[in-house]
Amino acid sequence: MLKRVIIPLTLLILGGCVVKPVTPLKPSLVDGNGLPPTAMINHLAQRIVTELVKQNDALRSDQPIVVTTPVLVGDMHSSNALAQQLQQGLMTSLHSFQFNVVDLNLADGLQVTTDGDFILTRDWQKLSKDLPVEHLLVSTMSAVTNGMAINTRIVSLSNNRVVSASQTFVTQKELANYMQPSEQIVSQNGILYRQASPGMNEVRVLGDGK
Repeated sequence: MLKRVIIPLTLLILGGCVVKPVTPLKPSLVDGNGLPPTAMINHLAQRIVTELVKQNDALRSDQPIVVTTPVLVGDMHSSNALAQQLQQGLMTSLHSFQFNVVDLNLADGLQVTTDGDFILTRDWQKLSKDLPVEHLLVSTMSAVTNGMAINTRIVSLSNNRVVSASQTFVTQKELANYMQPSEQIVSQNGILYRQASPGMNEVRVLGDGK
């Protein structure tokens, strides 16, 4: 008898509860809108790697690959904060696709100091020797008036063959913390040029010293 009383009472209580409709979250990771700067770089890296996976015709997931730092296409050796952060995002994205990513910046040994315990380094003399690397992911960046064109490819070390390639573009507004519109007065080869208005030259990438 007790069960017969409790069950209807419970149903009445539940029926009186007002269930608020759940508003679905905007799929910002699909188009990149509303993402903070660092998250936008990770979203950019995911787009690049997704295209590389589609174009891949040789690299297997068990073959070691190293992600190098993207460079400016003009000299092939200059880098900046955007390139360095993109490198980290590319490593994460490749790993999410279950590729065998090798971290080139691991030192031979752990450095224990009063400031902390460190294993990452950019000193080539402290890096591990004879890493079993078969492929490299390399990227070049080309600044234009409203953003950055990025070309990425996976190259085989055995014969320099490109086994996959990707082209993408990111606007200055999407990564405003890493790129700024050009000034009205710019310097080129030691000569100052005055433009009609700011933003008429290629964007200025923060950290490239220009």
